[in-house]
Amino acid sequence: MHKTTPQIIKNLRALFTLTILLSTIFLTPARAEFETSIEENRQVAIILPLSGPFADLGKSLQEGFEFGFAQHIESDRANHQFKTRFFDSEGNPETARTLIALLNSEGETVIAAGTPLNTTAWTASQASEESGLPYLIVGADQDNLITEKSFFTFRLTQTRSAINKMLSAFMDSQDPAIQSMGIIYGENYCAIHQSRRFRKFCANKNLDLAIWEVYRNNESNFYDLLNIIKERQPQLLLLATNPAAGKKLLQQGQRLELMPPLTIATPINSITTADKTTPSNHQGDRTIYATPWFKTNDQEVLPFLKNHLQAQGFAGAELILATLIKSPNLTSGEIVKTLETTTMTTVYGQVSFSGTGQRHQNPLPWHLYSYDENGEKQLLIPTPADQGNTTSEPKTTTLQNVKTPANKLVR
Repeated sequence: MHKTTPQIIKNLRALFTLTILLSTIFLTPARAEFETSIEENRQVAIILPLSGPFADLGKSLQEGFEFGFAQHIESDRANHQFKTRFFDSEGNPETARTLIALLNSEGETVIAAGTPLNTTAWTASQASEESGLPYLIVGADQDNLITEKSFFTFRLTQTRSAINKMLSAFMDSQDPAIQSMGIIYGENYCAIHQSRRFRKFCANKNLDLAIWEVYRNNESNFYDLLNIIKERQPQLLLLATNPAAGKKLLQQGQRLELMPPLTIATPINSITTADKTTPSNHQGDRTIYATPWFKTNDQEVLPFLKNHLQAQGFAGAELILATLIKSPNLTSGEIVKTLETTTMTTVYGQVSFSGTGQRHQNPLPWHLYSYDENGEKQLLIPTPADQGNTTSEPKTTTLQNVKTPANKLVR
């Protein structure tokens, strides 16, 4: 029989203390909890990057979730009793994986949601599949996060290929056909990666890449960029910059009539969007805006939603609440079945996971919109008559219908 030495006892105590410490680090909520409970020991866990380089994305999504939970709890408190906790992934994939494993082992979490970063969404979804914890992806766009083998993982928001599908449909509708395009991108991580994806898209479409230039954030004028645009004259220009940066280039280029007839601005790593600009400021704006969320008149009752990230979080809260109400026993299998059979309209758009071939991916489209001569929004893709049909043909916008830039040289 082995004797228990003081050193062994000391080591065991140290190991126990370390285990408790690690659990405390990983499971400390990033903000105060919503206090209610379907059962006192039941909770919804939201995993977001609330610190680190992507904290702005995480905090904007958190605000959306909080708005959604608070609004619906307040409207029907008796049927929405639960506890919601926010956890900080720090943008670290392994932290997200560990959080899912620890939350599942505690047995209190009935469903988890997050995270806008592809790498953390990947590890969290893999951990959810292994542990059997239902998980709702909100924001991450990598195509293969949802596959035919996904059982516990669902995605509310669009895939990366959705924007390519939208751009391809728009370009195929043009007459004359688009044969050349340009890409101007910002210096941040997201913009650089988006520009690379656009370059690959250009190659797949067999288009001439006339421009692939970086936008320097510290520049006050864009003479060099505008001269390149003027010299190479792409038929279509994609701006992969944040809205504030892109707006400066657009204003200067449009004032000098040097922007291509078709210029598409995409929201990159953006917390503010073109939606915040008053319509009167868009009179004469020929820019086309690409966005994952188009705010319709019906959604004007939610003025506190400032951007598509908050709308995504709000919609995630709406879907989770509807699912929990329909799943009284709160088992993983019951929640999965409820999500698979739920069809509902959220502030972010239609949600349905039951379509043929889509598995657990909600098939939301990307949108293209522009402003008319009165500064009012007009939706180009999907067409207003077919907003619920993701396969609808886009409205044709011919190059002849758009004023061609004058042959000017910037000095």
